[in-house]
Amino acid sequence: MNYLAHLILSGDDGDVIFGNFIGDAIKGKQYQNYSGSIQKGILLHRQIDTFTDSHPVYLQSKRRFYKNYPKISGVITDILYDHLLCIEWEKYTNEKLSLFIKNSYDYLDTRIHQMPPRMIPVYTHMRANDWFSRYQTIEGTALSLMQIGKRMGFGSSVGDSVMEFKQNQKMFIDEFNTFFHEISNFSKEFLAKY
Repeated sequence: MNYLAHLILSGDDGDVIFGNFIGDAIKGKQYQNYSGSIQKGILLHRQIDTFTDSHPVYLQSKRRFYKNYPKISGVITDILYDHLLCIEWEKYTNEKLSLFIKNSYDYLDTRIHQMPPRMIPVYTHMRANDWFSRYQTIEGTALSLMQIGKRMGFGSSVGDSVMEFKQNQKMFIDEFNTFFHEISNFSKEFLAKY
């Protein structure tokens, strides 16, 4: 899952939200250097990634990109799922998406000094280019994919992967909703048990 999904799956605890957000930048046992609730967020991030990477419905979506983008199909699917989360937002929360995005940026701004060094330029770029709002449109999602493709050395044609989505939109939406309902319940259960 990509950043927007990780944020909404974090619940209401600010430290858990922060831990989940920085999760990719924390390797191995480094999470033990953080407070308990931030650790909880980092471990939630790892659990979400493990759940996602082995989920048959997510893998079904991902397979559609294997032919043309075999090495980056997971990244494409993660970003596409953030786009689908924006489209289907009202099914998962009563909070307006625009308010959630604003509150997320405002909160993360207050914690930027605590982010791991490698996370700061990522967040700064994300904030400056408003990735979360960009995912609301397929054009914005295509632009993000194009930029990521270039940055990762796969070329700007990665942005064209949205054509696969356009051709199979209903299937992607159905798969996303099946998957996101399950991962939402999974995340709630993890947070309740930890």
